[in-house]
Amino acid sequence: MTMKRQKRFVLGLVLGLALVLGVWLVLLAGQLGRPVPNTQWVEQAYAHKLAAAQAIKQPKLVVVAGSAAMFGVDSAQLEQAFGRPVLNMGVNAGILPPYIQHYARLAIKPGDWVLLPVEYPMYHERYSINQSFIDYWWEHPGFRRLDVNVAQLAQVLWQTSLDRVLTGYRGLPPGFAVSGQYGPQNLDARGDQLNSQAQQQQVWMREAVERSGVQQYGAHARSWNANWAGWKALADEVTAAGGCAVFVPPPMLDREAYHQGQELRYYQTLPEQARAHGLNFVGSPLQTLYPTERFFDTNYHLKAEYRTLYTEQLVAWVRPVFSACHQPG
Repeated sequence: MTMKRQKRFVLGLVLGLALVLGVWLVLLAGQLGRPVPNTQWVEQAYAHKLAAAQAIKQPKLVVVAGSAAMFGVDSAQLEQAFGRPVLNMGVNAGILPPYIQHYARLAIKPGDWVLLPVEYPMYHERYSINQSFIDYWWEHPGFRRLDVNVAQLAQVLWQTSLDRVLTGYRGLPPGFAVSGQYGPQNLDARGDQLNSQAQQQQVWMREAVERSGVQQYGAHARSWNANWAGWKALADEVTAAGGCAVFVPPPMLDREAYHQGQELRYYQTLPEQARAHGLNFVGSPLQTLYPTERFFDTNYHLKAEYRTLYTEQLVAWVRPVFSACHQPG
C-alpha cells in the first residue's frame, strides 16, 4: 500500500468512526428526559413523599437515605419520640447521592431536623455509577445542578447500552402502572414501606438475602473516591436554616468478614472519619449489623417486625443531639 493510500485509509477510518459516534450521540440525545418503566417506581415514590412534605406546615423530622431507611425506619415511632411530624424520604440508594440530596433539598424546610442513615457506599463511591443511576440520569439529566461529576457523566455515556436507548424511545407502554413490592402503592402516609412482614416473605426473597454478597466497603474506601463534601454541604444548609442534621449507621446484614481485619477497622473508624469531615455522626455501625432472619429481600431491607428495634436504637443515639438542636422561634 502506497503512502497516499495509507493516508486515505486512515482518513476514511477516522471519518467513519466520527460518523458512527455522531449518530450514537444523536440517538442518545433524542431520548433524553423520556420515562422508562424501570424508573417509575422511584419516580412515583418520590412524588408521593414530596407531596407529603408539602402538606406538613410545621417543622418536621426528615429521614434521608436509600431503601434501607424506607424498610428499616419506623417513622411513627420517631414521631412519638420527638413530638414532630416525620417524613421518610428513603427510596433507592442506587440512584446515588446526587439525586438523593436533590430530593432531600426539595423536602427539607427551615427548622427541620434531618436524620441520615446513609448506606455505606454513598460515603465512598463518588465516582461510581450503576444501572439504576444510568436509567435515572437519562430520564432526569443533570450535571452541575445535581453535583454529577465529569467521571460519572463519562461513565453514563460509555456504559449506556443500545437496549437502554431503545427503551427510552419506546417510553411507557399504554396503561402502564407501577406494581410489585416497590412503589407508592406500598408506602404509608409517612413514606415507610408496607407489606414487608415476615409472613409476606416469599422463598425467593429469603434466598436473595441468604445469597447476598459480602460487602468490601473497607477494601474499596479511598479518600479520592469519597463523597464527604456532598453530605457536609447538605448538612450545612440544614444547620444554616435553623435545623439539625445527624448521621447514623444504616441497618445491614451481618457477616463474619465484617468483624475481621480491614473490614472491621472500616466499621470501627467510620464515625470518626465522618466527624473528621464535618458530619455530625452518632452511633456504632457494628451495633446495626443484624442476623439473616431479620431481613426481608435484600441485605439492607429489614422485615417490618424488626424496624422497631432499629428505630429504638436510633432514638437513643440521636435524642441528645436533637434535644440540643436550635428550636425555631
